[in-house]
Amino acid sequence: MIESLCKLRGVSGREKAVGMAAAEMLRQYVPDAEYADGSVTAHLGNDPDLPTLLLCAHLDQVGFLVTGITDDGFLRVGAVGGIDHRLLLGQPVAVMTKSQILRGVFSILPPHLLKGEQAVPDDAQLCVDLGYSSKEQIADIVSCGDAVYYNVAPKRLKNHKMTAPALDDRCGVAALIRTAELLSESKKLRCNVIFVFSGQEERSGRGAKKAAYQFAADYAIAVDVTFGMAHGEDPSECMELGKGAAIGISSVLSKELSDALLQTAINENIPYQIEVMPGTTGTDADSLALAPGGSASGTVSIPLRNMHTPVEVIDLEDIEKTAQLLAKYAERCGK
Repeated sequence: MIESLCKLRGVSGREKAVGMAAAEMLRQYVPDAEYADGSVTAHLGNDPDLPTLLLCAHLDQVGFLVTGITDDGFLRVGAVGGIDHRLLLGQPVAVMTKSQILRGVFSILPPHLLKGEQAVPDDAQLCVDLGYSSKEQIADIVSCGDAVYYNVAPKRLKNHKMTAPALDDRCGVAALIRTAELLSESKKLRCNVIFVFSGQEERSGRGAKKAAYQFAADYAIAVDVTFGMAHGEDPSECMELGKGAAIGISSVLSKELSDALLQTAINENIPYQIEVMPGTTGTDADSLALAPGGSASGTVSIPLRNMHTPVEVIDLEDIEKTAQLLAKYAERCGK
């Protein structure tokens, strides 16, 4: 499932292919799952006497949009989302035009020609080489606004690790589909559950903001990724891969919800970590808290290395641990 999701392309605002596929996967367990207006929504339970829990993971990924074509046939592009330009030079990409998918690479100057700040290009210097040699050859094929993606296939690594672009946040989507499977078999569900796969998290948070106002849930949990520990990283700023999801504690999150998630993990012997964020969370939880009347919001995050790169890395077992935590919390929601 996760590999299939990561193979699909969905830069912010262009999530339809991912959303349609994710809705079909979710529909196995929640029959009314549907994609509309950039997001997927589905409802499990509709008892007015029970609290409502909204679970949200985002569909979109970072990428680029074509901003122009040079006279010698290269594409100018601008980043959609936070991208480290140092990693782009020489990377393979795919350009989604109206009629076809074109393969290309980010153009790179030979190292001995780079000087000073040229070593890290800004958006104005980013160029994609498709193999054309003039603007005339490409002008009728590629348009400004066409989306550009990392063209890297998902791969399995050792010790149940996986690398792929767009694991942020397709692993969260996969975790919620697995949560839906667990809850569809549960006889202990204590709440109505709304599943949301949101659009545009990487740019505006529009999908989560719309869901917050549309559903006004009692509780809302954003399931996203967080910085995973790698060689040379500061352990105080990163979470360990393979040791379970990180439960968020923040000034903008509900302490009661965070405590309930922690207690659920302890009671059910589910591995977990704690992520303290003194300010905002940088996830859809910041938007979900703005529901009319207020939603108690929380975060459950999957550790991920190399965020916003073509080679993001997760431990697949963390997806299962995340789903178990969310399902068990839903069975005690409001207690």
